Amino acid sequence: MDKEKAIALNNEGASHFLNKEFDKALECYHKAYELDTTNPSLLNNLGLYYHQKKEYQKALQFFERALSLAQKPQFMVNVGNSLAMMGKYEDAALHYENALQQEPNHKSARISLAQLAAHTGDFKKAIAIWQELMRSVPSSAYAIELAKVYIKIKDWEKALKTLHGIEASEGNAMAWRMIGQCEYQLKNFGLAQKAFKMALAENPDEVESRQHLAINYLAMGDWEEGIRQLEMILRMNPENYQIMTELAVVYLGKGYRKKATTWLDKALAIKPDFPKALRYKQMLDANQ
Repeated sequence: MDKEKAIALNNEGASHFLNKEFDKALECYHKAYELDTTNPSLLNNLGLYYHQKKEYQKALQFFERALSLAQKPQFMVNVGNSLAMMGKYEDAALHYENALQQEPNHKSARISLAQLAAHTGDFKKAIAIWQELMRSVPSSAYAIELAKVYIKIKDWEKALKTLHGIEASEGNAMAWRMIGQCEYQLKNFGLAQKAFKMALAENPDEVESRQHLAINYLAMGDWEEGIRQLEMILRMNPENYQIMTELAVVYLGKGYRKKATTWLDKALAIKPDFPKALRYKQMLDANQ
């Protein structure tokens, strides 16, 4: 009877967790744990709770207990994920590989292994896994991850080919931004501008795309439009000290020292230890 009640509470907690009602989830998990300390699903769910709280050591303890009771591939992946977040990459990879030995097509194990490979600089392995995933289940998410690896190794052409393979109907703002980044690196500023504008058409408030658009305008020599785009970001996010610093750098490059100083002072008022702003402020002060 207690075990059945624990299962019900565990399921209720999992529902709260999926709805991001984390306090309610933990309350249910604790009640379930009082009734049954040997339910591997419950132990795994407790691990997931602490993992999202970034308490990775505590999460690992629950994941390992779940795995000791049931050798499920997903439990192995979860152990690996906590180990990876703790910087124990070789141990993490071993758990992902173990999951794949048990279930060769386990999706989350392959994804985690690909992400770990990219993070640790094994780009060849990361590319191979993402390509394999795309062959088995074509997905814009996989294409974007593969393109990210190509961008890391500065293979702009392969990144573009991958990104242009995404169906236009999917309307992926991130894909357009990445296309813009690649075209910018290839000095195709007109194409980059169009791509960044496509990204912003889908998500006008996305700071990174607008910042890239501003940089692209500056590279084209249209510094007035570049400044206008940076100022638009500040209207949406008045506390963005990084953009303030970028504005200061642009003004300094054009010889407007007073405006540059004003924006650096504003940035440092918000983030007094921001290295880039400090560096340029010191440079301005030394050349007065």
